[in-house]
Amino acid sequence: MVTSLRSAVAMASLALGVSTIDITHAEELCSITPQSYAKAKTDYPDLAFAISAVEEYSIAAWYTDRLSTADRARMLKDLTTQCSEDTRMTVVVYGIPKKDCNAGFSSGGTVSNTADYKKFLSDLTTAVGNRKVLYVVEPDSVGLLAEENGCGVGAGYLENLKVAVKALSKNKNAELYVDVGYWTLEYEAQSSKVVKVMKELAGEGKLKGITINTSNYRSTDQMTKLCTKFQTAMGSTDMTCIVDTSRNFNEPATTDWCNIMKAGIGQPPTSETNITNLDYFMWVKVPGESDGTCSDGSEAGPTAGFFFEAGFQHLWDQGYLVKKLGMNTIADGGTASQTSKTGVSQTSSQASASESTDEDDGVSETTDKSSSEETEEPKKEGDEEPQPQNGSAPQTTAQTEPSGSSDTMNETEDKTEDESETTPSSTTESSPSLESEVAPISTPAVILDTIPPAVESPLKTAKCTVKGRFRQ
Repeated sequence: MVTSLRSAVAMASLALGVSTIDITHAEELCSITPQSYAKAKTDYPDLAFAISAVEEYSIAAWYTDRLSTADRARMLKDLTTQCSEDTRMTVVVYGIPKKDCNAGFSSGGTVSNTADYKKFLSDLTTAVGNRKVLYVVEPDSVGLLAEENGCGVGAGYLENLKVAVKALSKNKNAELYVDVGYWTLEYEAQSSKVVKVMKELAGEGKLKGITINTSNYRSTDQMTKLCTKFQTAMGSTDMTCIVDTSRNFNEPATTDWCNIMKAGIGQPPTSETNITNLDYFMWVKVPGESDGTCSDGSEAGPTAGFFFEAGFQHLWDQGYLVKKLGMNTIADGGTASQTSKTGVSQTSSQASASESTDEDDGVSETTDKSSSEETEEPKKEGDEEPQPQNGSAPQTTAQTEPSGSSDTMNETEDKTEDESETTPSSTTESSPSLESEVAPISTPAVILDTIPPAVESPLKTAKCTVKGRFRQ
């Protein structure tokens, strides 16, 4: 009944060209804190208060074969023991055989064939059981199937995606969103392939929809429009979308995707998006983890997936928690203007969604208006590489923000890089490599979220050398 009513409301909003408030009940998202954060707080004490504030939100846990079997088991134990049963755990599944077949940055791992993959998935589903969980399924895989002469076809991605959907959807409390890479929806040739793939996958199990903007910087408004475009191509509003808002507070004027200096942390994770076709805002990419070593317009960072001090400071100082929630910048320090996360939980997420529309920097943060507002044109950019996580992260604690000392540098870099990349073509764009070194996972505190994040976008940049943007 709720599904059909939601579908009717969504179809009406499509016809009117406006978005409406999501009528489904709010979900409390839960995860564990990123592994890279513990060391970063020790190495960069000035950032500690800001990192702690970010840790209070649910940053998706990456379940990847780049982790050893033992580390994966520890991660799942931390996740399932630290997240209460009434919350919805957030997990990115990244272990398809021959993953990252185009760039090869994340191609390594313990899964080499379908038999290995089935075991990899079985370990996950056994640990999760019938718990409530949200799965972001295989970043980049559909993008590599949809592009012209995509390597995903020969790599057997479609058949293995069917294996994943079938296995993961056996849990009646699981919600599956297949990552498609937003750029695949911008052009008819690719979007038609995405639709074909999604219809085939829907026959294997229960799919809620797609994930877009993974590890990218595109605005929520742009992603909302692309989600609507996807639904129109599908001929139905039954499938909805998730947007990665981890770094999309200030959409870049360029098509660059690598350590964009003007970027800011976007709206926190929440199910209260106030946009009919967006089920969740999520932080899929770990804020502060590098996209790779960049130059000529982007800020040079460490190897993809490693914590990037200057990058985190920019994201914090120029992001939602500082600009909208009034937390301190890094320069101001973590002694004032701090808000407890509990005060910004379910209800605050609603407020945040509504205020996101009036951001200073023209950042299109998703709200009721976002789908109707005019924002920057869609750009394609590469994804990033999240690292293994071991801590927990619930809601908001308003704290200080990082200084924007390198803002001006970011601006010039953004402009120079974007111009060379405007076409949504390659697979490499959309997928950050997940191959960073994986340290053993420790047990951190759990974090529950209710505030909205931002969107993704994949585009190639000849000026950025990415060595595993998804590194996990």
